Amino acid sequence: AVLRWLAPSAAAASGGAALAGVLEGAGMRGAFGSAAAAGFVALVAFPVLFAASMIARGLWHAWQPRALGLIEEGGSAPRLAGWLAYVWLAALALAWVMFQGTWLLAGATAFKPQGMAFAEPVLAVTCALVLVAISRPTARALTWLYRKLDRRIRVTPLRLLASLVIKTVIIAYLVWIWFAKRRIGSLDFSALHVPLVAVLTTALVHLVWERVAQSPRSRAIVGGVLGALAAVLIACALVALQARPALTLAIWGERPIAGLAIDKLFDLDEIRAGVSLSEFRPVEKPGAAHPDIILITIDTVRADHTPPYGGSAEMPLLRELGVRGAVFEWAFAPSNVTRRSIPSMVTGLAPNRVRGRVVGWALRIDPRHVLVAERMQAGGYDTAGFVCCAGFWGADFKTGLQRGLKHLVIEPNGTKLAKQARVWLDQREKQPNRKPLFVWMHLLEPHNWQAGSGPPANDDERRRFYNRSLTAVDTMMVEMLGAFSQRKPEDAPIVIVTADHGEALGEHGQPFHSTDLYNSQIRVPFVIAGPGIKPGKIPETVSLTDLTPTMLELAGFVPPSGQNMDGRSVADLAQGRRAATENGIAFAAMIKDRSNPGGVTAVVRGRWKIIDTGQSLELYDVHTDPNELSNIATAKPQVYNDLRGLLLQYLKVGAQSPFE
Repeated sequence: AVLRWLAPSAAAASGGAALAGVLEGAGMRGAFGSAAAAGFVALVAFPVLFAASMIARGLWHAWQPRALGLIEEGGSAPRLAGWLAYVWLAALALAWVMFQGTWLLAGATAFKPQGMAFAEPVLAVTCALVLVAISRPTARALTWLYRKLDRRIRVTPLRLLASLVIKTVIIAYLVWIWFAKRRIGSLDFSALHVPLVAVLTTALVHLVWERVAQSPRSRAIVGGVLGALAAVLIACALVALQARPALTLAIWGERPIAGLAIDKLFDLDEIRAGVSLSEFRPVEKPGAAHPDIILITIDTVRADHTPPYGGSAEMPLLRELGVRGAVFEWAFAPSNVTRRSIPSMVTGLAPNRVRGRVVGWALRIDPRHVLVAERMQAGGYDTAGFVCCAGFWGADFKTGLQRGLKHLVIEPNGTKLAKQARVWLDQREKQPNRKPLFVWMHLLEPHNWQAGSGPPANDDERRRFYNRSLTAVDTMMVEMLGAFSQRKPEDAPIVIVTADHGEALGEHGQPFHSTDLYNSQIRVPFVIAGPGIKPGKIPETVSLTDLTPTMLELAGFVPPSGQNMDGRSVADLAQGRRAATENGIAFAAMIKDRSNPGGVTAVVRGRWKIIDTGQSLELYDVHTDPNELSNIATAKPQVYNDLRGLLLQYLKVGAQSPFE
């Protein structure tokens, strides 16, 4: 009896898991890769669907609709239809009341969490009591209507279910289009396709089981075929996990639901750790020294507010580094958000070629990517990271950005972080026979430039608040770099200071970042100072995607090239071994993810910059019009056509996998 009860749920769950897995695995390279991806989905989907099926069937039998009189002789169910219609309408009413009520309460309480927390339950309970009070008369009225309809079209439970699903989908779509989308922006629902197929297939198998496969023999055949299919797919997944870890990593990177299954059931970092560091070892340049490399990335810094670029912020250290180092006058971030820029900067790949999955505010990068810290470590460097944010570098989110950083400290307060870095560096300076050192420090303060002061009252106050945050990070850099103050000049580290993106302070109608690719959001400082660096300003356009090969060459290695490296080393410019040209190129992109509509790209070549906003193409001369106020697309047709073609090339390359 127990097996007979479990059999339909097992068969339905097997069918749902198998078909959803096949959908997920479609398009993977090779039949085995597709089967393995499907198997990883089935590993998670089968137990979930099996449990959900048993719960749903148990609730149905517990309610006993026939005993309640909801299903009449002959299979008609007007009373059931009336009650289901009322529940459906009541749910819509409750949702509407809570939506509108939240906005009213927000206005009345200035969105104070405590006031909202007390008021919202009162609103919900009041609405629910009213709906309960009117439930019976309303359901009876709806039943009367459905009974009249039943005389023409039989109102059966199956038709009720189909009608309910269709109405729910239509209403949800209309609510999204008319109300939600314009308030919360674009969301990516593609990840829901596989779960939806799993649920619908499970329901369909149940219908087949009850109505078609009525004999024990036919049910055994249906259940056996579905179970065997799911078992074969799961076996393929387990074989891939043990024998083909590279394929497992590829599935994680290319298939979101299968990747989620791998995350939940296995240790992705352990799979990745099985790759030997020797595979990442950079090639040494004959006779080259291996100086210490200090990389300081500052969140949300636009170049034109810093001293090396004529800005008014008080940053004595950065001013000094700019005087005795190389200042790249036209450096552009790969994107306008941290989760897209930083991965491009530390892998050397264009932002549209970095693969991964958004987690929280960060990007969990594909584990097949190799980070610059891993290359440094493989090349014999000690590596350390002093970074702001657990959401980007912490163990919980497993973004991969921490890979290669042997010593890692995470502290959101930049002052405390700099002091911890200073203590560690001071202790290391006392050790004899030290390896060369690579340190990465990421400071957050300019991202939160309103902290402690509130929203600015006017443009002057906005700029003053922002500049104050830049001054604060300058003192933090002084603290950290003070650990090297006793070294001889020839033994000093090479220090690189840059940013992940800029900040709009009202330009083009934007108060912050992540909204466009104008200079305010992607033109960033890029300063290199230290032994062997030639002081001066470099007018050649460069991209922060060039950062990884540049650091590797400065560290004494041959800069990587090829399919998995889009950036080019600009160490020769910093060292004065090559003169700047007028044709340097930088590419930037807004990448579509669950909270970003994407579709905006830009290319800078020399003084010319083209931006594809998704609706139009704009052309600017950034040397004479750095604020991008005058679109000269029609005045410079040849330049416009050349840059448009270049932009299309970057988009075409972006569609190519970096792992092939």
